[in-house]
Amino acid sequence: MFFVSVNVFGVVLAKSYGQGESANFLVIAAGVLSGILLHDISLMAIISVTRKAMSRKVIKSLTMVAGVLLIGFAGYFIYEFIQAIKSYI
Repeated sequence: MFFVSVNVFGVVLAKSYGQGESANFLVIAAGVLSGILLHDISLMAIISVTRKAMSRKVIKSLTMVAGVLLIGFAGYFIYEFIQAIKSYI
């Protein structure tokens, strides 16, 4: 989770800094970090409550669905990366 958060943070900051909004850079950075922190705390709270209410089979099924979704996102980002590289070739 930490690496995904850092990755999102870096992309948003790079775009905001690259668009000439250097005056708002710290505000945008604080907003992104606050959003990531709020998301992580909320997600941990939801997981801790629902884990007690679900069976092992349901947890395993949800984990597999999440894994497939992550692989799908990875495929999408690989595709976008290849398209970006093609524009330079």
